[in-house]
Amino acid sequence: TITATAQPNATVLWNCSSKTLPNGNVELIFDATIPDGFRLYSPYNPEGASKPLMIAFDNQDNFTTDGKIIELQKPEEHYEEVFEVTEKYFKKNAKFKIVIKPSVNEPFTVDGKFDGQVCNDQFYCAMVRDEFHINVTPQKPKSKDTEKKNEITPAEPVKKVDPATTTPADTAVATTIAP
Repeated sequence: TITATAQPNATVLWNCSSKTLPNGNVELIFDATIPDGFRLYSPYNPEGASKPLMIAFDNQDNFTTDGKIIELQKPEEHYEEVFEVTEKYFKKNAKFKIVIKPSVNEPFTVDGKFDGQVCNDQFYCAMVRDEFHINVTPQKPKSKDTEKKNEITPAEPVKKVDPATTTPADTAVATTIAP
């Protein structure tokens, strides 16, 4: 008799994109589809718990990061007795973003890696180790002058005229003074 046990599909699918902001910075957006029954651990999962997701960049010659990874949805929380901590994780899908500041004007590619872990309730865990490549086309920030050109400028105030000292244009008479 041969017994075979199949490992469950623990592959996280990633959709990565970029969005240029009005100030010229770029949001990198990471959208994860998590297999049914699995949990992907938050980048902010506590120390000593399941491995948190890390997003690392291979080369930052063309940009700098502006802050930390932002979770675009609230993770679920569960007290894990094995680790004696409250773990933070996502089920079904997770979405993250980070803002970068391009330091060049030419298009470039942001290359990086995901490093994390997914687990299910049957104590099956798998590492999440995937690469990503996101094309970025820097755009100049929208300047205040550009924004002002699109605004309506109020007209200059109307000056009050004293009717006693002026002659209406349609009743003015030209006079010639003889020498």
